[in-house]
Amino acid sequence: MYDAYSLAAQAPKDRFEFFRGVVEEIFYPMGIQPGLATHQLFGGNVSVGRLRDTLLAHIATSPCVVRRRPEDIARDNTTTYLVKFQMKGQSVWTQRGREVHLRPGDFAICSAVEPYTLRLLESYSMPVLGLSAAVMEDLVTDPEQFLGIRMNGTDPDCGLLSSFVAQVAARMNQLTDPLRQTAETSILHLLGAVLTARARKKSCSAAQQLETIKAYVHKNLADQRLGPAMIAAELGISPRYVHTLFHGEPMTLGQYIRASRLRACRDALENNPSRVASLTNLALSLGFYDLSHMSRGFREEFKTTPKEMWARGLERARSRGALAPLADDSHTG
Repeated sequence: MYDAYSLAAQAPKDRFEFFRGVVEEIFYPMGIQPGLATHQLFGGNVSVGRLRDTLLAHIATSPCVVRRRPEDIARDNTTTYLVKFQMKGQSVWTQRGREVHLRPGDFAICSAVEPYTLRLLESYSMPVLGLSAAVMEDLVTDPEQFLGIRMNGTDPDCGLLSSFVAQVAARMNQLTDPLRQTAETSILHLLGAVLTARARKKSCSAAQQLETIKAYVHKNLADQRLGPAMIAAELGISPRYVHTLFHGEPMTLGQYIRASRLRACRDALENNPSRVASLTNLALSLGFYDLSHMSRGFREEFKTTPKEMWARGLERARSRGALAPLADDSHTG
């Protein structure tokens, strides 16, 4: 099924509202504002082909700003993904706190279940591929890893996909139904190949970033501010991505920080007990708020108290001939 909408057929004063209604009918509720001083200068064309598993729209209009807002999501929480191909003009796309500048040949993937903003800076041409979460997840594991990422049209595979999609969108009204289905299958195969190749690279990079975060945690246990915001600022990534890197790990980031502090405490009491001036000092040096904070977690994790483990550590040190005097601490531990 193919439909075409010409804004020129509308009265100038009605063109922008007509365009907004068409876009919401094709996709889902969103906020759209013209990028010009008056609605009456707005112009362009919209066409859409509805295929078996996807829809492919071609939108070419005057500058505008498109926002998927929380109130739009509340009206219609569709799980659609949109793949936006910038073929003419430039735009700035933002989702998940990431901002990317799209140039001709580039494309980006956005999710309808989260807010986003697309600022089309000049007259533009943009094929848009719409597909369900089920179809996208058949193409690549965890498609959300690509949100807020610019897919560079100068890369051979991305450029091939962009140009092919643009050619199909431009000829949609001339293709027979069998050819449209063949074109859809080819687009999905290409998109899946492009994303899978980047997922492999991203997986290696993510593993390296995860190890970097863990090393950073161990170096900064004493800092009570240690958490996703501090780590994100240090590494130049988003706090949400910090949490995402721990998906599939046995512990969340918060649990990993807590466990690392408790293990450091146990190591100090077992292996270097004579260097512990007091349990309170040890607790503060490892980022705990106070001794009771450390002691509660210690008992939960190791089924004994810090004071008991410290005493055992000192006894072993004395039995080895390292005659360290018992350190005094006013807290019971």
